[in-house]
Amino acid sequence: AHAHTFRSPPLPAPPPCPEKEQRMPGAPEKIIDLSDDVDLEKTKIASEKASASEKAAEQEKTNSLVMGFVVVAGFMFFGPALIMTNKTILNSVGFPYPMTMTFYTSLFCTVTMWSIVKLFPNNDKLKLEHADMITRDFYMKNIMPIGFFQGATIVCGMSSYLYLTVSFLQMLKASNPVMIVIFLRLFGIQSPTKQVIGSVCVICLGTALSGYGEINFDMIGVTLMLSAQVAEALRLVMTQKLLQNLKFNVVETLCYITPAATFWVFLAALVTEWPTFKTATLEVVRGNWQIFLVSGMLAVGKNIQNKSVYYYM
Repeated sequence: AHAHTFRSPPLPAPPPCPEKEQRMPGAPEKIIDLSDDVDLEKTKIASEKASASEKAAEQEKTNSLVMGFVVVAGFMFFGPALIMTNKTILNSVGFPYPMTMTFYTSLFCTVTMWSIVKLFPNNDKLKLEHADMITRDFYMKNIMPIGFFQGATIVCGMSSYLYLTVSFLQMLKASNPVMIVIFLRLFGIQSPTKQVIGSVCVICLGTALSGYGEINFDMIGVTLMLSAQVAEALRLVMTQKLLQNLKFNVVETLCYITPAATFWVFLAALVTEWPTFKTATLEVVRGNWQIFLVSGMLAVGKNIQNKSVYYYM
């Protein structure tokens, strides 16, 4: 019998790998097009930038709303608190010297703000951006007149506390927009519209009615308060005329204009009130130094809040 030899069948060839394509010898390599991936990456980056921009805008809007709320809340606190404190000093404590009080609070604000600026020179929010422009001639010609009217505003307003009640004074202060509109028109800076004129007439009527029903009406006090409103309107007009190309920030206003007002008030107090000082006057200050300190601190807060309202709102 013949021996049979068994041969195993040949193994099938492995399937071609999908990642590697067969290439004929000498054929050029296939270039893979990556433009779609690049476009997709660019679209992704642009989308991320747009999303980040939207988030930044939303955050800025939120911060602005929060800052506005803080400024208004501070304005509502510091103003009435300073009014009541100064009225207490002038009438109850026994220090009836409104010009000296104005000089003290203005000097307190000046020293405080310049001290803060010098102590934190690297803080961007405390930088004096227009320092190079404030020469001696510029200061005397442009800022000193504004300081004069600012000092007159504070002196006349504080003097009226000796004659009128706080509630009536606040009603008289509503006439301030009337004075501003009148002087803006007189100096040719801005002409009021019919809506503004109508609003001014309504304010005048309301102020007249409030004065008609006031029990503690005093002509001297009313004259002083109206003088304060006229001085405030002139201060704003002079600011428009003399500083029209400059926009001082909050710190610059307190560091440049407040010292000018302090100088004018100092001259007024030196001539009119200081010759009448007695030893008892200094004893009043020494015995009630706490309330004088509170008045100075409130004056700083009120000045910052007043300027912040114009700056942020």
